[in-house]
Amino acid sequence: MAAGIGNIIFRTLINFLQKNLYGVDSEVMLYNLQDTAKWKIILIPALGGLAVGIITTLFKSNVHSVADVIKAISLHRTLSPLTAVLKTITSAITLGTGGSAGREGPIIMIGASIGSAVGQFFKFSHTRISSATACGAAGGIAATFNAPMGGAMFAAEVLLGKYGIKTFSPLIISAVTATVISRAYFGEEITIHAPDYVLKSAAELPLYALMGVFIAFISVFFIRFFYRVKDAFDFLKLPKWLKPAIGGLLMGFIGVFCVNIMGVGYGTIIEILQNKIPWYILIVFVFLKIIATSLTLGSGGSGGQLVPSIFIGAAAGGFFGGLMQHIMPSIAGNPETYALVGMGAMLAAVIRAPITSILILFEITQSYHIVLPVMITCIIANMISTRLEKDSMFTWPLTRAGFNINHGVEKSILESIKVKDIMLTDIIAFNDNTSISDIKKSIEKKPHAYFPVVNDEGYLTGVISLNDLKEEIFSGKNMETTLAKDFGARRNIITVLPEETLEQAMRDFGIKEVGDLPVVEIEEKGMKLVGLLRRSDIIIAYNKKVVDFEPDK
Repeated sequence: MAAGIGNIIFRTLINFLQKNLYGVDSEVMLYNLQDTAKWKIILIPALGGLAVGIITTLFKSNVHSVADVIKAISLHRTLSPLTAVLKTITSAITLGTGGSAGREGPIIMIGASIGSAVGQFFKFSHTRISSATACGAAGGIAATFNAPMGGAMFAAEVLLGKYGIKTFSPLIISAVTATVISRAYFGEEITIHAPDYVLKSAAELPLYALMGVFIAFISVFFIRFFYRVKDAFDFLKLPKWLKPAIGGLLMGFIGVFCVNIMGVGYGTIIEILQNKIPWYILIVFVFLKIIATSLTLGSGGSGGQLVPSIFIGAAAGGFFGGLMQHIMPSIAGNPETYALVGMGAMLAAVIRAPITSILILFEITQSYHIVLPVMITCIIANMISTRLEKDSMFTWPLTRAGFNINHGVEKSILESIKVKDIMLTDIIAFNDNTSISDIKKSIEKKPHAYFPVVNDEGYLTGVISLNDLKEEIFSGKNMETTLAKDFGARRNIITVLPEETLEQAMRDFGIKEVGDLPVVEIEEKGMKLVGLLRRSDIIIAYNKKVVDFEPDK
């Protein structure tokens, strides 16, 4: 519900800014600015970037992109409620002033932060807060795309990476609720009206497969170029607040020559699908949109990459379809159909989520008769792009930062278990004054690798390993007079606390390559021995907990 309301506020703010700055009533009409003064097209995006730069410099947020949402969910971390407010304002400014970006990325972050805030308010566990975060994101994207199934699948496929019934149920409820609220306000709108589709013959299907390869290469170029531009802006020795203004200014210069690339871009997408733009011009749109989006977002502007991907896919598909119709008119169908299929294929290749892309395309067009070419093209585009570039638009920054999503799951599992939950309490601990002879007899009953040594009050004084014991036995010393306090580790003993997590304990195991660690409670007199933690028990506990993270559970 909150995500649906957030979407209404966000879109209303975008439309308000566009109407007052450009005199247009809707983002769909932003492309109709040919009569607007050139200085406004250049200056307004720059001023918008300046405003965004100042706001993001003054107010810090722990979420700057969808990648941060993925990381937070993977590590079961919370998101700041401030993110929803900041993203609503900064993204609305970026898009309302004509910046080349999408509204779907911000609404994912807005919805996710709202979901996280709800989970924190009701004091959910970290695991349930992550689920609430994903639900918020699902509701956000469902509301803005008017696509409940696509929103739920996006959260499952991209954010969570699992598909089970337990995963889908809350996502679908959130997505449907947000969509109902959005439709109640904006109406039963179809975002994009699909062109008529007729498959001339089965011979046309290989053309769609070939287009999947073509779009895969463009998607990889988009991902790499985007982050090269971002790196260039990061390298600039300029104030952080000034960089979005420079990006907006450069984007504005492009807008003077091709106003179609400004804003969200739905208006131009509709024109492409209506075959109103010559097919040979569309390849220019592809690269100008890539450049404009990279300048807008890479410089620090706020927005998403989903709709720009759809725009680029429509232009690339329209170009490919027009070229094929020109070369082989007896086989190729209408270019606008290729443009429609290209939208889903580019989205699949950029975010590496083919099922989500197919569902979103079906829902925003309300057209299901293109299922064969869409499935073929999306799957091939996704496969080829993955082969060419292992990271998606969302995972690229995570990989560069050394973060592995799967490792994040492993870490979150270890963080969810405390030492006291699995430590051994029925252990053998030797008194300082125990002889080697008595130690040797005792360990025959419980052959552990390490044995704590304590004083008369039960406070830890040392650790004996089997190797230590063997050395003493074979050294020729008197086994009756040599005591536990005379050998073994007496200083720099590595210990763990009962309240520590297994993730923290694993770091302690890494300090010294040991198999067991004493568990102690810190008291004034010293370290009170309360148990023993074995590395093997951590592995067993981890394997049991993994079941909760399996997709089919």
